[in-house]
Amino acid sequence: MFEKEITINGVNPIYGTLAIPQTEGKSPAILILPGSGPLDRNGNDRKGKIQTNLYKNLAHYFTKLGFVTLRYDKIGTGKRAGDVLTTGLSDLIADAKQAMTFLKQQTNVDHEKIILCGHSEGTIHATALAETMDPAGLMLLAGGVDNLIEALKKQRQLAYRELLAKSGFQGWLNRKLKIDQKGEKQTENLMKKMLNTDKDVVKIQLFFKQPAKYFREHSAFDARAALNKITCPVFAIQGDKDPLVDNDVLAELAGLVQGENEYHIIKNMEHTLKEQIGPKDILNYQKHVLNTINQPFHPDALEKIADWLSTNFKDSTSQARPTETIK
Repeated sequence: MFEKEITINGVNPIYGTLAIPQTEGKSPAILILPGSGPLDRNGNDRKGKIQTNLYKNLAHYFTKLGFVTLRYDKIGTGKRAGDVLTTGLSDLIADAKQAMTFLKQQTNVDHEKIILCGHSEGTIHATALAETMDPAGLMLLAGGVDNLIEALKKQRQLAYRELLAKSGFQGWLNRKLKIDQKGEKQTENLMKKMLNTDKDVVKIQLFFKQPAKYFREHSAFDARAALNKITCPVFAIQGDKDPLVDNDVLAELAGLVQGENEYHIIKNMEHTLKEQIGPKDILNYQKHVLNTINQPFHPDALEKIADWLSTNFKDSTSQARPTETIK
């Protein structure tokens, strides 16, 4: 495998990395679409607080299986210009479309076998792109089916339950103040403010900026309607210790997509596809991520991913061990 820096020219040039297997001829390709927040091409936040290298490690695993991979810096991260706060869903999808077009232009890529792989919020970008660009396959990692607004509401409900269930004075106070009702009312008021403006950014309490365009466009996106139009093979995987997703919604896939589909819920796996033995909780989510940064990907997840890729693209993949330890 070798890597090279690439630039996709445009109004705001996209900078990324191609990882290329040491094979002759054309190879299938996977475009990695990142999750929410200011993440660079490797999956690291721009402030350097959480360095997971999630997408770098995913790219290397896919490339060991014989796939060309492309990952890139999101707007306002890495080498990329732009403001995260003014970036909407439409901008993120436009980036993904440019990256997909770039892959189709590469002479070492089998243009009929380009797969979209979205992680977390990236599953929404991948779903939207698959609706119009006819990829060879769609991979949904730690997300899928719900749109962002639905997923965030479920995350809040889980957080409320954990806060209300706390023992001692803190739990009593949370219940007394009815923080769940108060929190939902505040969220409802904020969403109304963002939905009823055409500004990219709004301020709350005079000082705090909120990405109105981002939430407005996510609110308007119907992920299930988009899935109805997808005919390529679809693969989805989530962990049962992942507090940011609803495992149950993946059962809807068979009734939504038109092509072959499968999903897997991996026991003891969290949001970044690592093993988590402890309890599932959202209040300690960041702590769990930090604790697993140096751990390899969950071997069961790698096996399921490799099996699906082999089944659908077996004439082009290598014989790399599917459960090889990749961090």
